[in-house]
Amino acid sequence: MRVALASALFLQPDLLLLDEPTNHLDMQAVLWLEHYLTNNLTGTLILVSHDRAFLNDVVTDIIHMADKKLRYYRGNYDGFEKILKEHTQQAIKRWVLIFCVYIPKTCACSSLR
Repeated sequence: MRVALASALFLQPDLLLLDEPTNHLDMQAVLWLEHYLTNNLTGTLILVSHDRAFLNDVVTDIIHMADKKLRYYRGNYDGFEKILKEHTQQAIKRWVLIFCVYIPKTCACSSLR
């Protein structure tokens, strides 16, 4: 894994695709990769990772795909998660209010209005 990653970084590509780059790396290698990606990478990085700390330290923008649509968010993963939660709560409130208008007898959501 280290050799493949090193050879990809050595080429200095315009577009770098990394799928779970931290999975087979020790902590020292993860920290080195994080430093390299944040300080030396000149191209675009598309990153897939379940390592929240790595994402928070490396990414500056997030593209989220849902309902066959791409939505762009500025910031790290924690910021994205906070904004997504707020948008989801707003969508639920709108849906509940619409539901209560069309089916008012079965609605117990007067506290949300």
